[in-house]
Amino acid sequence: MVDLIDFQEAVKRTEGEDRALLIGNGFSAEYFSYSNLLDKSGLAIGTPIRNLFTALGTVDFEAVVRALEGAVLVERAYGNAAHAADIEADAQKVREALVEAINSTHPAHREDLGLKYASSAAFLAHFSTVFTLNYDLLLYWVNLEKSVLRDGFGLGKAAGSFHGPFTEEAYCHIYNLHGGLHLFQNGAGEIVKAIDRGEGVIATITDAIARGRRFPVYVAEGTSVQKMHKISSVAYLRHCYDTLRTNSAVMFVYGHSADENDAHIYRAIFGSGAAHLYFGVYEPDEAKLKTLDGLLAKYQKTAGSSADYTFFDSQTAKVWSA
Repeated sequence: MVDLIDFQEAVKRTEGEDRALLIGNGFSAEYFSYSNLLDKSGLAIGTPIRNLFTALGTVDFEAVVRALEGAVLVERAYGNAAHAADIEADAQKVREALVEAINSTHPAHREDLGLKYASSAAFLAHFSTVFTLNYDLLLYWVNLEKSVLRDGFGLGKAAGSFHGPFTEEAYCHIYNLHGGLHLFQNGAGEIVKAIDRGEGVIATITDAIARGRRFPVYVAEGTSVQKMHKISSVAYLRHCYDTLRTNSAVMFVYGHSADENDAHIYRAIFGSGAAHLYFGVYEPDEAKLKTLDGLLAKYQKTAGSSADYTFFDSQTAKVWSA
């Protein structure tokens, strides 16, 4: 049986050390249960639009809209104005489908999630840096409880429904490795964040997509290679990933399975200066621990790392206690 400790023991062992946290879908599982937004979009399988997602090998709404917009230009150039209008209408359907997916999977307001922020904020208080693989707003809302962790937008200014841009010179403790629904690029390619203008952040996001024809920056690709391609294409995401890759704090992982589709994350962790990894396991049993041990050992060996790892029972962290 692989050794297993509780979260409190892991904290005790790292007392006085700098700690960093990586969170995955398990952090949001209390409130969100989607695999990807395409599944909740209302775009029926077998329709031309859904077939285009398949043909492009993507679940990225923006990539599909770009393809449709390119087709509009071609059709107009060939004098097919009516077909061009149909395709343009489909592009808008894709934007509206993303809005539908976001609204069907995400609470509109922070208050809709109940009064469990105290326990989750207490959990985050153990860490000086937080890396997240999630693109929902849960971490964003939890951090509002104490507002201790900065997100790199502190030197920016509010402009309409957005605040920013993100700058590397600003204090930053939260790194959105796979982007976020609240993060958008401005005309200069800088990252700005959506803010609440009275109806909630989700309302700002959906308005930006449906009417502003802008897309949030988030990584929805299926494989590690595809995810790294998207990360490499956006300066903000590259910066977040490079920060993980150069992290020297003791690393904790909560709510993540270490699957191959996120191999790039574990290459970065084991290739960094982190001396030890504490990996949270939900409902641990011998089979699950053995599988995770094999995965982490492989990542460790591939990176040529001497960093060791220890498993802890993630439920003992009591992240969402009443």
